[in-house]
Amino acid sequence: MIMRKRIPGVLIGLALSLPVAADTLDVNISSDAAQLGYTRMLPPEGLEAGAALLHHDDDGDIAEANLHLVDQPEPSRDALLLGVGGKLAYARDDPRDATGAALALGAKARWTLPMYNRAAVAGGAYFAPSATTVSDIDGYQEYSVRGEFKVLEDANVYLGYRKIELSFDDAGPDRDFDDGVFAGFNLQF
Repeated sequence: MIMRKRIPGVLIGLALSLPVAADTLDVNISSDAAQLGYTRMLPPEGLEAGAALLHHDDDGDIAEANLHLVDQPEPSRDALLLGVGGKLAYARDDPRDATGAALALGAKARWTLPMYNRAAVAGGAYFAPSATTVSDIDGYQEYSVRGEFKVLEDANVYLGYRKIELSFDDAGPDRDFDDGVFAGFNLQF
């Protein structure tokens, strides 16, 4: 029980202790959930690590640590950013009294509109089959898409849609942990 409560703090502490580089703080909310995330670029160039905590009023919490290899296919332009990697997600599902972790692999992308560089579209998809899950969790899927607008040089606001689905060993059928519209902002420093 004590170890379960320490995992989110350990994941976030791990991301904060990484070497100094470009950082992003991301905050978003929906009608029932709030998420706080932190991302940092690492050496060698193109490696990105982060951590996030999602709290849902009715469903529980998901803490995650993620690692991606990111690249711009056309380095002279900042229009497209692609990332491939994964996340280690620890979920505590309150209604099911279930906990577990999943190693989810996936990808993310961000495309800045060429004629209007203040606007962008971003999204990601991650999947963990039962072979990469432990404890009560038997599967993990996450999909998200969002539209962004740069309000300041180092600040974006956005509106998006996110769906996180959990599968369970013996705690009942699959269910949506979070499914809906969210709004937020991120700051680069």
